[in-house]
Amino acid sequence: MNGFTKIEVLIVGIIALLIIGFDVFIIFYLNDKGYDVQTLSEISQVRSGLETFLLANNYYPIETSQVNLNDSYAGTQKLCVEGFKKYTDSCQRTIINSMPNFYAEKGNVYIYKSTDDNKNYQIELTLKTDFKAQGLKKGKNCATNFQITSQSCF
Repeated sequence: MNGFTKIEVLIVGIIALLIIGFDVFIIFYLNDKGYDVQTLSEISQVRSGLETFLLANNYYPIETSQVNLNDSYAGTQKLCVEGFKKYTDSCQRTIINSMPNFYAEKGNVYIYKSTDDNKNYQIELTLKTDFKAQGLKKGKNCATNFQITSQSCF
C-alpha cells in the first residue's frame, strides 16, 4: 500500500494547525511585551527628566490638571528648565528635547499632573501585559516620583 491514510493526514494537519496557532499567539504576546518594555523605558526617561527639573527648580513642573505629554495643544512636547513647552518655543536650557512616545500614533498616551503643591507628580500609563516581578498589571498604572504602582492615577 502506497500513500497515507486519511487519519494520518488529518493528524498531521491538526498538529500543523496547533503549531501555527501557538506561534501566532507567541508573536502577538512578544509584540505586546515589546510595547510595554518601550513604554516603561520612556516613562523612565521622563521620570529622570522630571528629577533634573526638580534639582533646578526645587519643584516639579506645574500642571494642576491632567495633561497629555507630547501634546502640541497642551504645550507639553518638550521639557525645559522653565517647564513644559511646545517644540517651537525656546528654552533657557532643554532637559528633554522631545517627550518620548514611540507608540503615539497607536493611541499611546502618558498623562501628567503635579500634586501636593508641585512637590510630587503622577504619570498615568497603560500596559498590555503583566510584569509580575515589578508588581505591575495589564491596564492603567501610575508612575510617581517614588515608584510605579499597578493602579490608575486618576
